[in-house]
Amino acid sequence: MEFLKNKKILEISEGDPKDALEILAALKQIGSESDNLIIDSNGVPFTVEQEEEYLRKNQKSINSKSFIGKVDGKIVCISGFQGNARSRIEHNVTLGISIMKDYWNIGIGNHMTNHILNYCRTNKMIKNVTLEVREDNKYAIHLYEKVGFKRIGMFTKKVKIDDNYYNEIIMEKLL
Repeated sequence: MEFLKNKKILEISEGDPKDALEILAALKQIGSESDNLIIDSNGVPFTVEQEEEYLRKNQKSINSKSFIGKVDGKIVCISGFQGNARSRIEHNVTLGISIMKDYWNIGIGNHMTNHILNYCRTNKMIKNVTLEVREDNKYAIHLYEKVGFKRIGMFTKKVKIDDNYYNEIIMEKLL
């Protein structure tokens, strides 16, 4: 339970297969509200059954987890990290966070990022957390730098929206 700037409470929990339908709906909404993500108004290309299986798999995984953030019982944030089963790179994970626009700038990104990093610190396998962020997403970049991520590179023209290309900054945090 985390207190937000708007005096509401953020409840963070691991993604559960029973939330699959609501998660998919939230991702469609989030994708339609922001061009900062690689998803659009179509959300992710999963059926409810595929999302349920994805969440079940993440519940059992050591280096891949899904988390949801709820305010007043409604999912407003989907986040997590994804790793790889290959033993030589299983210690690396990639972080992702998606927040509904009505809930931007009230502390959810900070709480979710810290929740994930704390989870990763307790996992003795995970040593490196990376992420990609659009070069012009100044609020997200500020948040990631505040919690200790460092810029390590850039993907040029990584994302295409309509006829415009955007660079993505690559960031990492060593645990």
